[in-house]
Order: sequence, then C-alpha cells, then structure tokens
Amino acid sequence: MSATAKTVLVTGASGFIGQALVGALERQGYAVRAIGRTPVAGVAWRHGDLADPGSLRDCCAGVEAVCHLAGAAHVQAPRAVHEKLTVMGTQALLAEARAADVRSFVFVSSIKAVCSTDDYAQTRRAAETLVLAEPTLVGHVVRPALVYGPGMKGNLARLLVWAARPVPLPIPKGLALRSLIHRDDVAAVIVALLARTERSPPWVVSDGQAYTLWDIYAEMRRACGRRIVPLHLPPVCLSGLASLGDRLGRWWHRELPFDSQALRPLLESCYVEDRSVWDALHLTPRWTLAQALAVMAGGRP
Repeated sequence: MSATAKTVLVTGASGFIGQALVGALERQGYAVRAIGRTPVAGVAWRHGDLADPGSLRDCCAGVEAVCHLAGAAHVQAPRAVHEKLTVMGTQALLAEARAADVRSFVFVSSIKAVCSTDDYAQTRRAAETLVLAEPTLVGHVVRPALVYGPGMKGNLARLLVWAARPVPLPIPKGLALRSLIHRDDVAAVIVALLARTERSPPWVVSDGQAYTLWDIYAEMRRACGRRIVPLHLPPVCLSGLASLGDRLGRWWHRELPFDSQALRPLLESCYVEDRSVWDALHLTPRWTLAQALAVMAGGRP
C-alpha cells in the first residue's frame, strides 16, 4: 500500500456489501478504515455505533471520503430504531465528515426508497436528503436493487437451497417484478463515484432486467443442474398459506418461514428501469444472474 494512498472510511464494512466494497477499494489503491460494532479483519478498524454519536468522534480525521453502508438493516424494525440508526446516525456521521473536511460522501440507501412507503423506506429517504443537502462535501446516494452474491442471506439464499433439491417448488408465475444486482457491481459503482467531483441525483443500481420470483427460481434450478418443471401454484393459494403461517406462528409463539410478512414483498413490485448510473460512470454490470448463480451453485462462470 502506498504511503500516499487516499483513506476511505467505511461503515458497515463487515456486512454483505461492505465486504465486497473493502476488497474493491483496496484493489483500486485506497487505504480502508472501517468503523462499526464488528471488527473487520485485515483493515484498520475502530469501534463505533451509529446509536452513540460520541463513539464516532474524530472517526473522519485524515479521511478523503466516506462510504456509509451501516444503518437499520431489518425492514421490520420499529420506527424508532430506523430513526435513530439511519437518520440520526447519518446526521452524526455527516457532522464528523464536515469537521474533518471530507471531500466525498457516498450513502448506500436502497431501491425501497422509491418503491415502498414503510418506515424503512421513509427513513432511508430522510437520510438521503441529509446527504444531498450537505453543502461542504460532494454527496452521492446509491439505491441498490435486491443484492445477491456469494454469502447472501435471507429469502434468496433459502430459495437457492430449495432450488438444489430434487423436488421442485410450485412457484406461482406472474407475481411482482424485482430488480436485482450483484454485490460486486454495487461495489464497483461506489468506488467509481468516489472519483466524481460534481454532485449528482440519487442513483438506482440494478442490472437492468426485470425478474419475477419464478424467473429467479428457474434460473437457480438451471444453475443447480435441476430440471425446470412448469409446476405453478395459483397465486390465490399464497394468501391461504400465509394465513395458515400466521395462525401457526401465534400458536407456536415464533415466526414461521412463510406468513403474511413473508408474502407481502412477493406481491409488491420493486423494479426500476434506470441505467443512468452505468452511462454516467461508463460502466456495465459485470454479472448476469445466470453467470453469478452458476458460480454460486458450484459450476463454472
């Protein structure tokens, strides 16, 4: 590492996107400083908590840019948690960046900021406004689509496990459309934005394709070497299964894999057709869903 390498502060560096971003920054010659509640191996790290502004004091000293990925990650967290971590935490971090004369600040928001109205989306938009209104630095807002890649968790990871099994799931056709993006491509966009000296509007980052749940599942089956069977459950049956999940969850006092909360995102589209960030940065997404799943399922790229 060069002694004159520009230092970038990364919040959320231990997270799913953060891990890819740290590697991408280092490959471009940046020195990475991580701050958060979880240590990050191989980079300079200090403890910091967005809920405790005092823990962030002087975190931006000597920093050229900030990549802010941390925040309230769980969509269903209480409103107060989203406000404290995502809005007030971003406000505190911006104050530190301002005091240290940081040049560039990239805030990683979510595509939900434009296709949802829940507390998660509202507080993301509030944090975006703070970043874009800050007069002392060049602020950028990145709104990644549903992010996937090696090590992913959540519904996509569970679906990939099911796709590898011999018996196919009767996934309904024609449900809501989704935008997707590989985490490496999100990282590439963030790194490229650090070189921009002009302000910009919020950027939606996706691979430009529209996917239904069936599209994703079929591609997963193909990557796993499993036969794609046109077996589809009528969409109306999903509501009944979700209601059953609600009742059993209340009975067993725990959240089941499929209930009304799990059904909701399947019925709400979150697709944005926008290639402006790729055109502005003169980049193209490296990964298609088929290529990435072939690697993740153990095949060849």
